[in-house]
Amino acid sequence: MSERVTVGTDIEFIRHLKANGGSTMKKCFQCASCSVACELSPKEYAFPRKEMIQAAWGLKDKLMGDPDIWLCHGCMDCSQQCPRGARPADLMSALRSYVYRNFAVPKFMGKALAEPKSLPYLILFAAGMILTLVIATNAIMFNFDMDFFAVRDGVLKFDSFINKLSIQALFIPGNILIFYLAGRGFWNYWKAMEQHSEDKSIMSFPTAVFKVMTDFFLHKKFDRCPTNSNRFYGHIYTFYGFMGTMIATGIVVIAEMYEIGVHLDIKFLQAITFPLPYPMPMDHWVKILGMVSGVFLTIGLAMLMIKRYRTDKQDGISTYNDWLFLGIIFSVGFTGMLSVFGRMTDVAAIAYIIYFVHLTSVFMLLWYMPFSKFAHMPYRFLGLVFLKTRGREHKPEVFK
Repeated sequence: MSERVTVGTDIEFIRHLKANGGSTMKKCFQCASCSVACELSPKEYAFPRKEMIQAAWGLKDKLMGDPDIWLCHGCMDCSQQCPRGARPADLMSALRSYVYRNFAVPKFMGKALAEPKSLPYLILFAAGMILTLVIATNAIMFNFDMDFFAVRDGVLKFDSFINKLSIQALFIPGNILIFYLAGRGFWNYWKAMEQHSEDKSIMSFPTAVFKVMTDFFLHKKFDRCPTNSNRFYGHIYTFYGFMGTMIATGIVVIAEMYEIGVHLDIKFLQAITFPLPYPMPMDHWVKILGMVSGVFLTIGLAMLMIKRYRTDKQDGISTYNDWLFLGIIFSVGFTGMLSVFGRMTDVAAIAYIIYFVHLTSVFMLLWYMPFSKFAHMPYRFLGLVFLKTRGREHKPEVFK
């Protein structure tokens, strides 16, 4: 006689999925056309067929430990081939969005980033933190004898508006806290995947990390998605543009730490950092790296945003999480480039406003990272590494 199993249906989970792209999941009648059509689906326990039935039953715990949702790269082959219009790709996207909400630490931030009504408060909080830096620079700590609208060597000094030390004092300890909270969420997710996986590890973690990183840098998975393959260029421009701007920013931060070491006469800090010219000339390699990367980032994001704006039956549903993610990164890249040119003008007020918006956007990007769609990158990385250690890959050629 078969053993009875209690099904723990989570109604709130089902409502989230329906509101974020899974509204058609009840149309699925398990024909498996989606799994057959998908180039990335494994031959055994293939997705998205099993995810469709589990989501319809509201099996949140099981799906939150299912790394297969990260094998999906949203090409929409499955949705195009579904004879019932169940749109499995949209459901897979909704599942991924619930992961970083479910594992967020603290939980209320995951909920806040998922709800449009919270956006004004999130923006006001970020702007308020940057405004605090302005006040600290010009009224409390740094700017007693500095000209607020100082232009020296033909370049507007943002230090007169927001001092570098105040920026580092906020962002360095703040980012350490955020990365700690993010790490707790990532660890909990890894444990959930281990709990729900019956497969044994057949590959070492470092080897799996190297292989997944190679796939990331080459964007191999996107090449295997024929229906929506034109997303490849938007994604790869955005990916490398973002990486380039982060590297350039990191180099500038290191140079600023060198200045702090000199100012406070900390020899160790001077030994592990290096100086950069200030103001940095436009032909400096760090400036060129930042500007070129910013251009690619902006172009890639524009391509992705235009594609989402023109979304149709084949391209999938765009949700609030998608637009918030794209909007924040676009704001960071675009205002960052505007700030470079703005500081070379004589209109200090406009340049300062642009710089204020830029720092507010950076704050939102970094401090809200573990709770927004920005977290899908590390969560996808973890999911794919986990699957790689278990040898779970797409179906071989013979099954196509």
